[in-house]
Amino acid sequence: MNQTLFPTDLPEREWVEFLAQGYPAPVCGVIHRGSNPPVCGVPLGGIDTGCIDLEATGLFGYSTIFNSLIPRRGPLNQPFLGISIDSQTWVCALHPMHEPHGTTSTWLSPVTMGRYKGVCSAEEIHYWGHYPVADLEFILDKVPISIGLRCWTPFIPGDVSVSNTPGSVFELHLRNNSAKVQKGTAVFSFSGPSEAEAGTSSFEHRQINKQLKGVAVLSSQASYVLGVIGETQVRIGGFLGSEGTAWSAIEWQLPYAKQQPGASVGVDFIVEPGEEKVIRFILAWHSPVWMGGGSMTAAGNPYSHMYARRYADAEAVADFLARNHTLLLHRILAWQSVLYSEKSYPAWLRDSLINILHLITETSVWGQAKPPIGDWCEPDDGIFGMNESPRWCPQIECIPCSFYGNLPLVYFFPEAALSTLRAYKAYQFPSGQAPWVFGGVTVRTSPYELTLPSQGYAVKPQTTLDGACYLEMVDKLWQCSGNDAVLQEFYESIKKNTIFTMNLRPNAGPDGIVSMPADNNAYDWYELCDLFGIVPHIGGVHLAQLRLAYRMAEAIGDTQFAIQCQEWLEQGSAVLEDKGWAGNYYLLFNEVETGKKSEIILAHQLDGEWIARFHGLPGVFRPERVGITLETLKRTSLAQSKYGASVFSQPEDRPGDDWDPGYWTLRGVHPPGTFMLAMLYLYEGQTDTGLDLAGRVVNEIVQRGWMWDWAVVLDGSEGPRIGTDYYQNMMLWSLPAVISGGNLKTPCQPGGLVYRVIQAGRANGFCS
Repeated sequence: MNQTLFPTDLPEREWVEFLAQGYPAPVCGVIHRGSNPPVCGVPLGGIDTGCIDLEATGLFGYSTIFNSLIPRRGPLNQPFLGISIDSQTWVCALHPMHEPHGTTSTWLSPVTMGRYKGVCSAEEIHYWGHYPVADLEFILDKVPISIGLRCWTPFIPGDVSVSNTPGSVFELHLRNNSAKVQKGTAVFSFSGPSEAEAGTSSFEHRQINKQLKGVAVLSSQASYVLGVIGETQVRIGGFLGSEGTAWSAIEWQLPYAKQQPGASVGVDFIVEPGEEKVIRFILAWHSPVWMGGGSMTAAGNPYSHMYARRYADAEAVADFLARNHTLLLHRILAWQSVLYSEKSYPAWLRDSLINILHLITETSVWGQAKPPIGDWCEPDDGIFGMNESPRWCPQIECIPCSFYGNLPLVYFFPEAALSTLRAYKAYQFPSGQAPWVFGGVTVRTSPYELTLPSQGYAVKPQTTLDGACYLEMVDKLWQCSGNDAVLQEFYESIKKNTIFTMNLRPNAGPDGIVSMPADNNAYDWYELCDLFGIVPHIGGVHLAQLRLAYRMAEAIGDTQFAIQCQEWLEQGSAVLEDKGWAGNYYLLFNEVETGKKSEIILAHQLDGEWIARFHGLPGVFRPERVGITLETLKRTSLAQSKYGASVFSQPEDRPGDDWDPGYWTLRGVHPPGTFMLAMLYLYEGQTDTGLDLAGRVVNEIVQRGWMWDWAVVLDGSEGPRIGTDYYQNMMLWSLPAVISGGNLKTPCQPGGLVYRVIQAGRANGFCS
């Protein structure tokens, strides 16, 4: 009997271990069903390529491959795959599941699901997503063969060039477990770009007859190739859409393409009894220029994708995938196998470390060094950035988001991390202030100072913490690369910022080191709520910044600045411990001059402690008080929510003040902040508490169906109250270093997890 890609008798929405095709040992993952799908499916795409979501319903969802970045195009709700045997057609999809997003479709409704004008749909779809791969097994009524589909994009940690390839492979597995020869047709249909994306309603269709046979659909702004690898007879036609009559005829004809944007390719097959036949479709796209306004019809400057520097057109992408598909898939399964085999980690962590990397393709753009980007930008660098939340808060490189979430870039794609840091350095203000978001290259059209006034950002940016984020990211790259040239390049910039940050409250003496700016006119990372004077959370982060700056100054030989950093560190620490301690935790704020004080408990008050220790340095709070605070948080923030740590909570056994926590309320959970707190418990030797805390967050994400749609605030009852596709959540990749008892660079050392993932993903042959 021919085997399925993965077992189809597994429970859904829980972590299970199982054997899967192509893996040498059991894997772990979460199985979804098309009848109860997650909110989004695996996004097929790599670095800076855009992506198209493959839903558990067998439909295409959101798509950014043709530069509909803001708003995203879709959900498309389009079936793309069908087979026909003995004049009966099965479309490998269920009915659309995205009406709540405001998109409707004429495809099979729940009422008519099953048969529609002679076409059958899937009764069920078993779905296993392990980015950049999606595996589907289709349950089709009365079909005489078994059908599976493995879809993947060449995303390989450690190989930035291959991961910058705008295309995907769809491997259709046809298994004949009957005693009769089965003959039929398999068809892949794709809608192509919209008129707005392509800038035209007329498209050239050019037949391709190489190793890859199919069609190139061309326009000046957006082109793609749809083809089949290694088949001698391939038919090409137009888009089938959601029309049952068109799908019902695929065995003998495909629609006429005319000059439409859509296309289809069909392959006739013969499968002998007991045989499995694999048909490999390729979808490669090439849409080289995006607009700063977020869509091709929006305002803003034009920017060129870095992938267009590597590939001249969609046919070049398709040729690369056709020549190298076997080796590329082997490399993907090899790097994933390293993580699956890490049995010292719980299953939820092994699986999530793989899947959370999808946030890179959901959010990344990489502009070539062309105007309007300044001449500071080198051709090999370009300018790489990630979008805070494309469907919620679209802005490129919100600096705290990258502080939380850029570690996988540092580990696996340091070229991209370095590109981003060079942009931060170029955009730094003359005062030394670090930029909060990028200006011209963002999907917003205006500089940061003119954006989001309704949310108060123009008045209260996160000035007091932006510099710590910048310095922390420089230190990450320096420490993990071991390259002193990184420090030499950025030292003067981070020194200038550190001086700026420590003088934001210049007339407060030592209090100012751990306080809000002079006019209290700034936000903490836990924004949109007012803070005053000494703020232990901000103060602790400042002290961590000084620890890192001191190490940098010593390494560079700047003795005078090292002494200054040490003085600031000692002075700020004394203030924090004297005026910020509340007895069994640290105050939220204390403005001595005015008497304003809050005893509200912030779960993440020890973030500075985590920064210092994660970077291999001593902590910044008194060790005994760290332990006391963590015990208090167990009784308050951790006890208050089943889904992580509540950001804010009331003091124990007494009513709190009337301070307004803003949109966080007293139950909001911040996933990346919770991961940081969980790691502090791990550092303190409380392994069970730490892993349980982090696991609560991930379990809630999976149960809610947000595995490929991570929010930035959870509350456990009303859905993701804030955000979608937040790349902050790649903070999860910090856990392996801490679990191993080390610091951020430990996984990079020979034998470490990151080292082994990169080694496994390296080519055993040449990709050309």
